[in-house]
Amino acid sequence: MSGVVFTSVSVWMAWKKLFSFLRALTVSSSSSWVAMDLEELRKMERTTRRILATLHDADEHWNIREESTKLRLRELKELAYDIEGIVKEYERETGRCDKMEALKRYTRYQYTGKRKRHEENEAHSVDSGVVQVPYEFISRIRKIEERFNEIKHFSTHFSLSEDDGERWFTPDISSLRQTSSFLVSAKRIFGRDKEKDIVVEKLLSSHDHDAESRGGSHVVSVLAIVGMEGLGKTTLAKLVYNDPRLHHSFDKHAWVYVSEHFDVNAISRDIVNSLTNGACQFTELADLQEKLVDEIKGKRILLVLDNVQNERGDFWDLLCLPMCAARICKIILTSRSEEAARLVQTMPPHRPCCLSFDDSWSLFKQVAFPGDQELQVAPANLIEIGKKIVKKLLGVYV
Repeated sequence: MSGVVFTSVSVWMAWKKLFSFLRALTVSSSSSWVAMDLEELRKMERTTRRILATLHDADEHWNIREESTKLRLRELKELAYDIEGIVKEYERETGRCDKMEALKRYTRYQYTGKRKRHEENEAHSVDSGVVQVPYEFISRIRKIEERFNEIKHFSTHFSLSEDDGERWFTPDISSLRQTSSFLVSAKRIFGRDKEKDIVVEKLLSSHDHDAESRGGSHVVSVLAIVGMEGLGKTTLAKLVYNDPRLHHSFDKHAWVYVSEHFDVNAISRDIVNSLTNGACQFTELADLQEKLVDEIKGKRILLVLDNVQNERGDFWDLLCLPMCAARICKIILTSRSEEAARLVQTMPPHRPCCLSFDDSWSLFKQVAFPGDQELQVAPANLIEIGKKIVKKLLGVYV
């Protein structure tokens, strides 16, 4: 839906020009075609408002999963573009006619003189600038209205309901990651021990460095783990988060999975829930931040924000505002976005390396051939196929 905002701005700018022109005509002209065209255009304006409002809500507030809903939104977006095209074509037609009228006036002036031109201007004062909406445009407007009604009919009569059967429950992956991401079995992780030590040392060594560089004031430090999807950023963060050295160095720990939509309220509430191992009932940001300050004031805090894609500095500043109440706050952030990492990092980012072939093969064996005994009896051709697959993965986890 990335083009929704651009489309709405373009459409409404064109609508504004068109309606200011037609409303002027209704005052200066009694022609019946003006009233008829204006009514058709008003109907399309109302349709446009409904379409753009629906697209905006879908873009801002919904994570659409149903294919039928995705289809309906695509069709509505196509209608919005078609409406924009009609309005802009009419705008161009108006400009062309204005130029032709100006040329005619100039020609009359050249041959009839100023006095006659003045008389003609008075005689044509009512009709000057009147550009009738071509029948083709009105026809296209009606077809758009028909398509809109067709989409509404489909939505009403072809949507599945509880009467059609039992709905399959699909768990929200974000909620699963939220509750389980910090849990990890070191036995199932390969090739990340050295990198874990590097990240842990960065976090521990930055304690004294940050305090000295900022005169011992309250400090919020951010270390970003950045890389492409499937490289093992979250896995590395799990190992770091569970390292005993960090648990002994911090008073409180929190792990929060951040959804694609960077909701400061929701993230703040999840941080409070993780710190308290409870369910915070507050919904207002002011209350959430006050609660967060109470929980971390004067303490050493370790916070992991997994899957951050936000590239807006004002959102980040608002989220981190309560963190200044902590004695020390270290934030580990995982992200696919270099821009998001640059926005918040206070120390050089860590970029996980791809796994070696041996580590990749060990990981693959664990999944494909659980248990050494099964690997020993596995056909040689399957092992060969497995190694070819590992080579194609190029050291990427997924």
